[in-house]
Amino acid sequence: MEIRHHAYLYAILCKAILEEAGEEKGEKLIRIFTQNYGIARGRRMKEHSPDGGMNDFFIAGEWKGKEGENLSSLSYEKDRTVSRVTKCAWYDTWKDYGMIKEGSHYCRYIDRAICEGYGSDFSLEVPEAIGLGSARCIFIWNAPADQKKVEETRRDHILSFDFHCRELLKHALAVLDEDLRKAVYEKCRAQFEEEFPDTDLF
Repeated sequence: MEIRHHAYLYAILCKAILEEAGEEKGEKLIRIFTQNYGIARGRRMKEHSPDGGMNDFFIAGEWKGKEGENLSSLSYEKDRTVSRVTKCAWYDTWKDYGMIKEGSHYCRYIDRAICEGYGSDFSLEVPEAIGLGSARCIFIWNAPADQKKVEETRRDHILSFDFHCRELLKHALAVLDEDLRKAVYEKCRAQFEEEFPDTDLF
């Protein structure tokens, strides 16, 4: 699987939860499962981070997209590190399927949750996000990173999107009660398998 599968899965999970649980409860469940998923990712990254600092945070990243799917730049400044994203494969997928609203929850919660799970002293601000209506995403970590170390260190901990999709589904279902879990699972399985019949996620 690829980013497109992951983005589509997230959006249909959010849509199904909102439809089955209602707006108020659904929004809360989406926030909780997205944060739980992000915290788990951050904790895995920390396991592969000898010094647990800003350099290792970037080196320990768990995913890699196809060339051209995402466009971003990283600025290494004296007191902070800034990423600017002008093309996002998650957003492009949500737009293609008419589910920007559902996908936007990911933009609200995921990156800060990853930092929380990673558990270091630095913090993250996200003043702009494409999925929330901005022309670009801006991520500002309040700690510097060493450009040479980040760019020259081999990333050995990339995990497949098969893994990430399964983790996402696991965390989403874990916050639902039995009846809600069954309804969301069946609805999402039908949609996902219709769209991607050659996958074996469900």
